[in-house]
Amino acid sequence: MGKFWGKFLRSTAVICLLIIFAVNYRFEMKKTIDRFKKQSDENYYAMEKDVSAVNELLNILETSGNMYYKKNSNIGNHNFDFRYRSKDDIYVSTDDSHRLIAGVNKISSNWAVKKELDMSEILSESYKNISKVMPDIAYMYYASKEGFVNIYPEISKDSYPFLRNIYRLDFVKKELFGKGNKKEEGVSWSDVYKDPLGDELLITAGAPIYDSNTLKGMITLSLKSNFFIKKIDNNLITDFFIVDQKGNVISQMSHGNEEVTSFYDRLPKKLYDKRYKFSDMKPCDIEKIGKYYVYYEQCNSAPWRVYYVTDMVKLNAELLRGNVVFISIWLISLVFLYGASRRKAVVEDSQQTIEKLQVMLRKSDREVEKDFLTGAYNRKGFTKIASSELDRMRRYDLDACVIMMDIDHFKKFNDTYGHACGDFVLKSFVRTVVKNVRLSDIVGRWGGEEFLVLLPETDYKGALLAAEKIRKMVEREVFYYHKQSLKITVTLGVATLNVRKTLEKSVEEADEAMYSGKETGRNRVVGYQDIMSKDIKWKK
Repeated sequence: MGKFWGKFLRSTAVICLLIIFAVNYRFEMKKTIDRFKKQSDENYYAMEKDVSAVNELLNILETSGNMYYKKNSNIGNHNFDFRYRSKDDIYVSTDDSHRLIAGVNKISSNWAVKKELDMSEILSESYKNISKVMPDIAYMYYASKEGFVNIYPEISKDSYPFLRNIYRLDFVKKELFGKGNKKEEGVSWSDVYKDPLGDELLITAGAPIYDSNTLKGMITLSLKSNFFIKKIDNNLITDFFIVDQKGNVISQMSHGNEEVTSFYDRLPKKLYDKRYKFSDMKPCDIEKIGKYYVYYEQCNSAPWRVYYVTDMVKLNAELLRGNVVFISIWLISLVFLYGASRRKAVVEDSQQTIEKLQVMLRKSDREVEKDFLTGAYNRKGFTKIASSELDRMRRYDLDACVIMMDIDHFKKFNDTYGHACGDFVLKSFVRTVVKNVRLSDIVGRWGGEEFLVLLPETDYKGALLAAEKIRKMVEREVFYYHKQSLKITVTLGVATLNVRKTLEKSVEEADEAMYSGKETGRNRVVGYQDIMSKDIKWKK
């Protein structure tokens, strides 16, 4: 009888140990996945910082070029000569600088072109300094609409014929010859492409130069695709992909970028088989696909998508490294219960393990707060500001409201006119909303065609009036896309936000109210309290 009870107690203890192990494993795995997400965010922010620096640099060069035309009205007096190379049918400069000016056609002697040559030469004086700051820049060039290229660094004579290929790039053709006379400023990014003067893959950022309203040319910085790879140095990330608008991989950690390749063609087979899930992912979303975890970010400073990948092998290895103390104690207990005569335990100081975990989690999580397309706050930025507002509300015992907005029948704009029209509708909608809310109100893009407005120090009735104002102004506005008039309507849900309610709960209530409006005909404002009062009356 004593042997039975002894065996029973040992078996019960083993079962309890197994349950404890399973619960701890699940808890620690969640923490490890969160660390993977944090590491992905840190890498993403570092990449965003570099991309933003390129955008800022181009904005400075663009401003310099435009200001040149505003301040200089004299005919150009460029101090270099050109020599015609009949073999290549191209004109090249003969000065001794480290950059080359070449005409893919004959360089015109027109005074306006001379003036433009002066302007491009002034810009080129910055090239050498830029290359010291950003050594991964392959080329910096000014491509004139008149048919000459000012390129740094100077290329070999054998490469002169390939200068014509710069004008064959889709990016250059679109920016220089595809926009008509409409003046558009700001930086735009190309898709990834093979270097026409070499073997590397490039991604180019460009900004237009104008003389008044006349497009003269484009100043560009061409980055090597490995510009982003050096940022990936964290132990939980097994791979990452930066993907352009066409779905091609700009840069990848585990693959040499010699050819332009589709994102899906680079995926492991088990991820490729589930590729339909990628289109449903939202920014800052983690998706478990088979033995992989995929984390997605939408780049704010360029029109790119970024995916970070890890697998269960990597996560389990990190989990084991971070739980040496627990696993050691667990194994010792298990061996002891079965009466092992000899055992060797390697138990590290638990305080050191905790400190290591704290060090890994101590890195700052800088926020990139703006949505690249619409200029509204993205989900992270909105949540950050709302959290600050909640802290203020707690101090002063104030209430606020949130409005959830969804554009009605948004899919028809994409299906009828294309995704470019859908982007136009989103930007136009946000401009209209911003014009019709207070300066203290916060407008954010929650995802897709869903937007949120945070109304500080506003009661429920005031929020309903504000939402109705937005609805009316959107309905009245006529938006013109390529001479095609478009009408937009929006459905809005209103919910309160106070010190006793979390932001997530308020957003959930506003979303429920908005969907109630969708189900009852769209183009209307619905308050969550009104829904609840109707439900209560019906139950009575």
